[in-house]
Amino acid sequence: MPERYFLKHFCKETARKLGLFICVLCFVPYVLCSQTNVAPEVNATGDQMYCPLTSIPVATTFTITDPDDTEIDAFYIQISTGYERGLDTLRLENNHPNVEATWNSQEGKLTLTGVSGSAVAYVDLIAAVSDVVFESSSTSPTEEKFFSFTIGSANYLPETGHYYEYIEAFGIRWDDARAAAENRSFFGLQGYLATITSDAEAQLTGEQASGTGWIGGTDSVNEGVWRWATGPEAGTVFWNGAENGSSPNFAFWNTNEPNNLNDEDYAHITAPGVGITGSWNDLSITGDSTGDYQPKGYIVEYGGMPGDPTLTLSASTKITTPKIFTTNPAVICGAGTITLSAESTLGEVVWFNEPTGGIPLATGNVFTADITSSTTFYAMASFDGCLNGERIPVDAQVQIKPQVNSDFTVANCSSGQDVFFNLPQYNSLIIANPDNYTITFHLSENDAENNINPLDDEMFSISTTDEVFFRVEGTGDFCYSVGRMFLEESTTSLPANYVFEQEECDEGAMDGVAFFDLQEASSAILSEFPTNQNLSVSFYVSEGDAYLGRNAISQSDNYTNATPFAETLFVRVEDSTSGICFGVGPNVLLSVNPIPSFSVEEDYIYCTGESVLVEPFAANGDYTYEWFNDEGQLMGTATRIRISKQGMYSVIATSESGCVGERQSFQVTESGPPALSPQFIQVEDDGETGTITVNHQDGQLGVGEYFFALDDPNHVQEEGVFTNVTPGLHTLYAMDSNGCGMDEISVGVIGVSKFLTPNNDGINDTVKILGVTKAFYEQGTFYVFDRYGRLLAQTNPLVAGWNGFFDGQPMPPSDYWYALELRDVNGKVHLKKGHFTLKQ
Repeated sequence: MPERYFLKHFCKETARKLGLFICVLCFVPYVLCSQTNVAPEVNATGDQMYCPLTSIPVATTFTITDPDDTEIDAFYIQISTGYERGLDTLRLENNHPNVEATWNSQEGKLTLTGVSGSAVAYVDLIAAVSDVVFESSSTSPTEEKFFSFTIGSANYLPETGHYYEYIEAFGIRWDDARAAAENRSFFGLQGYLATITSDAEAQLTGEQASGTGWIGGTDSVNEGVWRWATGPEAGTVFWNGAENGSSPNFAFWNTNEPNNLNDEDYAHITAPGVGITGSWNDLSITGDSTGDYQPKGYIVEYGGMPGDPTLTLSASTKITTPKIFTTNPAVICGAGTITLSAESTLGEVVWFNEPTGGIPLATGNVFTADITSSTTFYAMASFDGCLNGERIPVDAQVQIKPQVNSDFTVANCSSGQDVFFNLPQYNSLIIANPDNYTITFHLSENDAENNINPLDDEMFSISTTDEVFFRVEGTGDFCYSVGRMFLEESTTSLPANYVFEQEECDEGAMDGVAFFDLQEASSAILSEFPTNQNLSVSFYVSEGDAYLGRNAISQSDNYTNATPFAETLFVRVEDSTSGICFGVGPNVLLSVNPIPSFSVEEDYIYCTGESVLVEPFAANGDYTYEWFNDEGQLMGTATRIRISKQGMYSVIATSESGCVGERQSFQVTESGPPALSPQFIQVEDDGETGTITVNHQDGQLGVGEYFFALDDPNHVQEEGVFTNVTPGLHTLYAMDSNGCGMDEISVGVIGVSKFLTPNNDGINDTVKILGVTKAFYEQGTFYVFDRYGRLLAQTNPLVAGWNGFFDGQPMPPSDYWYALELRDVNGKVHLKKGHFTLKQ
């Protein structure tokens, strides 16, 4: 802060309290002070609307009143609320030869000083502040931005009326930072570690601060209950719980914070680049010694404390960017006029048909347009003719009218009584792919348009009317269309719900397709009518073709179904005599019965002396089964079979409809437990560690396939080679891969302990020979030498090592050398040399 203004204030307070008019301060240029000395008073006005991508003065008026001085060291203008780093800028326009401006993008702050950092005259400062402008490169800046004007270098927040500054102090403890903050003052305002209670405070003290450090929160009193321990908010709880906790008011923890890692009880603003910028994390009272979690300083807040003076060092202004806060898209059926709407926070709504550029189409909250296809319009909030800003898309959707057939005639054959029509059976005549639409029938066009009074369309009598209207309604991008069809009484039809079914097996490619002789169906259908009628029968794939008498199936004696597995054919029965009356219906069902589908495993395993149960699975029906051995002999007809002999087997399934499935073959294999013995185990232990190899090729261990493990039977591997095995006695395991048993054997890897301490404490009193067992070694000799090559001991390594004595006297601490010679049970000689250390 400007030191002389602090001293001036201090002098004034001293004089007021002591009744003195003179105070003497060491090293201070202000020796005389009087009660008339006061801090400057700053005033700024300007509540303005902002047009994006333009510049605007931050104040419409600005004054600074100081009865004691005509200049100031520095003056600060900051975007204190709503700052967007990288987009927002403050700059000084026009020619001000006596003023220098420095922009700090980190803090969003413009500093005004005299030339080369000297003091600046008030008259020059006032002129310069009037020429300071704000501009943003964003088309959608934050709705409100507040600017602070202040004498002190501390950041001023108009929302709270408080000041904030970052104090650099690498490695400072939280309690020391708290004390240091409370020993600071700003123009008479008492300092304290910052207490952050709003988004605006969080941004100013975190994202816009010149550094990150301690703040006044702690849960040291009650773990998980975070309170402000400083300032006016001291004692106020602001967080309950850990990283998944909640705040009764405001908190700004970083992701997965607070985590109480290593008993962290103190709040700290997170270092840049770690998670959310300006957010908080918890640290121990000291923090880390280096890195991102080392305290680099602390944030001091001034204001709100009892006894604080009322300052006039700061002022604030605001700019507001109008925004669109609500839009209402619209949908119409077919081309026509559509109405859209939008509302803005301020000003008026301007409409465009482009996301950028172009000219306005209209203004106002409501916008109407004639469109033939779906279009996106854009609404922008504008004030005083501004055409820059964020454009919000508003969709105008034109739904497609379904393309329907209208004014066609359908007929039904008379049975001598009232003729009824099943209206939905004509849906395919109304529109292609009728299942994709909702179709209803109505007595009038008006009812169809308004979708009211739908008919009981499955039993509609021609005596009611000989014309009906239909409404076809789509989904998604489709709306509805209305049309009409006429009803006509005809002569003949099959009995209601009559269906003739033909069945074939799905052989060959098993694709659900087979050959059908439709003459069988034709004969069955004709038998439903009196024999004295001259009727003909034809078959069709679609109902529309059947009604129109086109595309009849020509090769009816060798027809291949077009729809796999099941297909309904439409039958047209015509009176050949009159040539007028005909009946149409879905009266033939072709069914292709699937070949039995099931599965068996490719391989089955049984353990020696046992058997394995083979049972089909994933069967698509109830089948009968036949089981065969590799010689083709039938073994059984049950749904499952138990096998205890190795070999190839097969099974065939037959469905209830008599369709026979493809033969499935499978292998049955015997597996058994391993048998470990020393002759199959090779140990190499010439180095610091050893290698154990199990020779298990060609069924040496048994009939199965085996896994191996060393010491831990739960840590298995396929190969029987273990490297880097430490000296000592180990347990080698072999396990059948199919669970048919396991075996184990003890295996030694030779080694010598690295040191001895012959102090009779029972620990390392002798040099031990590790991994030597009589199961693998029949004899051996262990030699010990001093550094000069003198033989000190010769022992049997199968019995003992060396106790550190020579000729009954303890040897001094030093390095000693050994030579170990062993002969294994197979006659192979093993030599190992090295050294060890004797310690006290």
